Amino acid sequence: MRTGTGIFLITAGAVLRFAVVAGSPHGLNLHVVGIVLILAGILGLLLSLLTRHGSRRLIRSAGEDDSRVGMRKRAAAANVAAIQEDDKFFSKDSPGHQNPVL
Repeated sequence: MRTGTGIFLITAGAVLRFAVVAGSPHGLNLHVVGIVLILAGILGLLLSLLTRHGSRRLIRSAGEDDSRVGMRKRAAAANVAAIQEDDKFFSKDSPGHQNPVL
C-alpha cells in the first residue's frame, strides 16, 4: 500500500465517522466502518514505511553504512591500505620518488 492510499483511507474513514449523520442504512453502522477505515489507513502507512526502509536497517550501529557507496568506500580504503603497506610504491629507489624539499 502506498502512502497516498493510506492517507485516502484515513480521510474516507474520518468522513464516515465524523461527517455522516448517525443513520444506519440496512443495518450497516457507518461510524464503525469509518473507524475500521481509519485504522486500516494507519496500519497501511506504518507498513509502507517499514517496507520502504526494508533495505536499510532501522537501527544501525554507530559508523556502519550498508549502502553501495559505503561498500565502495570500505573497498577503496582497503585498497589504499594495501598500497601503503606495499614497499615498492614508497621505497626511495622507486621510479618517480622525489625527496621532499624542506
